[in-house]
Amino acid sequence: MPLESVITVAAAAIKYGLGATREVGFDLKELGVRRALVVTDPGLVSSEPVAVALESLRRHGIEAVLYAEARVEPTDSSLLEAVRVAAEGRFDGFVGVGGGSSMDTAKAANLYSTWPADFLTYVNAPIGRGEPVPGPLRPMIGVPTTAGTGSETTGVIIFDY
Repeated sequence: MPLESVITVAAAAIKYGLGATREVGFDLKELGVRRALVVTDPGLVSSEPVAVALESLRRHGIEAVLYAEARVEPTDSSLLEAVRVAAEGRFDGFVGVGGGSSMDTAKAANLYSTWPADFLTYVNAPIGRGEPVPGPLRPMIGVPTTAGTGSETTGVIIFDY
């Protein structure tokens, strides 16, 4: 079994600049979202970026539900809790606000609530089965509050197993 493989990572569209977070609601509305899960961590729940994102969603007629339980350095169990909330809430859009951990938690909630499967189904080998995602995910926007992880630019999820 080879220890290395080639991986292609497609990057998402990136919007940046003063006031970009105020456009989250407009952007998701344009994508047809009506009910969004906003994912952040307990340390950011009262922060300006979270408040601005929630206000933008609501101003554009999108029902926004805040999930402020993203764990810094997420684990499989913390991701599965966010997936449970997302599946029960029947969201058609996601916003991750914070560092890479919040955005990765939002990505996992999106992936597994859209395409339910055993947790290791989409995880790369040798840990998981590395199966391809069967189709498109729901719209998601990442609002980074830190620099360096790049989580807002990829579909990759980092977690502790």
